[in-house]
Amino acid sequence: MGTFDVLKPLKPLIRPFELVGKKVAIAVNYVLLTLVYFTAFAATKAVAKIAGKRFLELKPDHARKSYWVERQKEDPSKAEAYRQF
Repeated sequence: MGTFDVLKPLKPLIRPFELVGKKVAIAVNYVLLTLVYFTAFAATKAVAKIAGKRFLELKPDHARKSYWVERQKEDPSKAEAYRQF
């Protein structure tokens, strides 16, 4: 006889509490995740604004010929390329 056999007669009483608990958990999760999301992005934006950082170049610069960023290609040594992953 296991623990769950004792709770079997109480199943009709437990089920409504489970449903209410799930609905409350969903509501709390939405509220908490919304707060964390907006707090994190607001803090990042405030720090970036104070530092003068722009993450995206949104304004067109007509003096630039291209927006492509040139990278210097470095040839990896054989030791670096051996075990990349």
